[in-house]
Amino acid sequence: MLRRSLFLLLLVLLARCDAPPAIDCNLTMIAQMPLQVEDHLLVVPVGINGKWVHLVVDSGAERTTISDAAADQLGLAHDSSHVSHSSGIGGSITTNDEAIDRLVIGGVHFPVNRIAVGPLDLRAMRGLDADGLLGADILLAFDMDIDVPDHKLTLYRSRVCPGAVPPWPEPAVEIIGVTARKDRLLLPFELDNVAGTAILDTGAQGNVLGVDMARRMGLNDQTMAGDPSVRQIGVGPGKTISHLHQFSLLRIGPVGLESPKLAVLQSDVGVGDALIGEPFLQGRRVWLSFRNRQVFVSKRSNAP
Repeated sequence: MLRRSLFLLLLVLLARCDAPPAIDCNLTMIAQMPLQVEDHLLVVPVGINGKWVHLVVDSGAERTTISDAAADQLGLAHDSSHVSHSSGIGGSITTNDEAIDRLVIGGVHFPVNRIAVGPLDLRAMRGLDADGLLGADILLAFDMDIDVPDHKLTLYRSRVCPGAVPPWPEPAVEIIGVTARKDRLLLPFELDNVAGTAILDTGAQGNVLGVDMARRMGLNDQTMAGDPSVRQIGVGPGKTISHLHQFSLLRIGPVGLESPKLAVLQSDVGVGDALIGEPFLQGRRVWLSFRNRQVFVSKRSNAP
């Protein structure tokens, strides 16, 4: 009898270990801040040690990073004992982790005591005036409401609620098939009827096609001989030359972009099939939930 009781107790404990996490659909807003579009990038104000900086909302950046110039203006002490490396379209970049006393986003104090500092140059001639990047290390910890038409970025507590929908008065349409890899949200898409998987990168000024996808579509130097060349600039100091090629239709879930122009990379820099950036966000309200692998869009009258 004792052995039977112990066996039943073991089954109960195992069942509890295998049980799915409790569903939590309570919606809790954490912070809301003004959002501006500058040179096709989303920029928000952030307080560091009692001073304001402006950061690009960049879900494609692994770390929240400010420029060396901004660190000097904030009076941060340089600490070469904490060094990290990252890479992207612009090549590799080396950053130092610097101690900070206070990080405020949307009027809320975030428990962050270190920030990456590196050789960023985000002050462009076309209106961009930014001091760094608000990266995935902070952004993807929350459910995000990116409301470009109303110029607001709202962060909500991340929920375990697969059936959740955005708290919008207007109808929202879900993009089906969203997945994740490490700290990247991946969207299924079709470009001229060829299927692929793209990284959703809110810090990309344009949509970018990777070399493997380009090969599957039969694109090469001959087929793109008449296309203009463009420079792709990332966080690194390098510049990648691409062909700016016009396609017929880019479809991402319910969103269709007609006659889109995508920069076609000539070398593999780790973007996979594609990067989906600002042209997808333009004029739209977008809900991102990394925890639930969900992306919703609300099409506005001024959105294509």
